[in-house]
Amino acid sequence: MDRQFLKKKIEKITASYVHDPDVRLTDEQVNTLIKKFNEQRVANPNDNIHHILHDVIYDYLTVNYF
Repeated sequence: MDRQFLKKKIEKITASYVHDPDVRLTDEQVNTLIKKFNEQRVANPNDNIHHILHDVIYDYLTVNYF
């Protein structure tokens, strides 16, 4: 899957969860999320990619920000 597409989706979903415009993910954090997304996608090939993205981002944010 295209990295730029995933990066934009990750930024958009993160903004919807974190209502603070000053909170931005670093490239390293985005890479981590893309890696986790790809792992989940391989493990669950029939799952909706948007649901996987939301789950991965939500889990990451709850551990690292909330």
